Amino acid sequence: MKKNRFNSVCLAVVALILVSPACSTFRTPPVSTPTAVSTSTSTSLPTATARPTNTLWPTQTPDIAATKAIEETNARTKDYLSKGYISTTNGQLYKLDDYSKEYAEINYLSGMTSTGYDNPVADFIFRADFHWENAIKNPETSGCGLYYRIQSNGDFYSVYLDTDRIVMGGYTAALSRYVQRFGVTSGSGRVGFGNPADANFTLILNGYMAYVLVNDEFIGSYTLHTDKMLDPGIMGYFIKSGTNKDFGTRCKITNATLWVPNK
Repeated sequence: MKKNRFNSVCLAVVALILVSPACSTFRTPPVSTPTAVSTSTSTSLPTATARPTNTLWPTQTPDIAATKAIEETNARTKDYLSKGYISTTNGQLYKLDDYSKEYAEINYLSGMTSTGYDNPVADFIFRADFHWENAIKNPETSGCGLYYRIQSNGDFYSVYLDTDRIVMGGYTAALSRYVQRFGVTSGSGRVGFGNPADANFTLILNGYMAYVLVNDEFIGSYTLHTDKMLDPGIMGYFIKSGTNKDFGTRCKITNATLWVPNK
């Protein structure tokens, strides 16, 4: 079994205009140091670059924290399977890198930072603790986010957690220079946080369906494209900036894990 890695990860910012029973094992991905990303106002989009392959590190003897994480993940995948969010409970659990950055460019997405798991993936469960804050009291939509299924042609999906809603988006390079927003298929898609804010965020991908839970509460499901962008792609962290003032929007992501179903 092999796992691909970036030698470098470099992504310019993207202008955002909203148009519209488990058998998990715990693996620690190799450490990677992403290249610093551009913070220009370029409209260049996420692209996947060719990467050499590295042998996946062997499973280490689980420590107490890892064992607890596996047990909790097993319980959650059983629940998610019963609710139809996922199609199997057999998979691998990976610990991801922490993230801490700030970005001040209103209505822009920041450049992408690697999560430490750089193998292309289509279906997964991403779970992490988000902390974000804005330099002003009433910013534009803003928060911590995740790019996912970034394709070699520049297509990608994105999602971020704002103080009052989930913003799910998709970009098709051949059609538009803007990120298209997806409405909720079920659920409210709404949350309620102050400034600053803390929340546990869960994103579940299964085919063309995306499910979001915040603090383990179902917030909404989203129907993505059914005829494209279904292939595995890379993923990475970003910030959606809500103001140009001072530090703009600040984001910290900790305790992040990625569960990937077995093929």
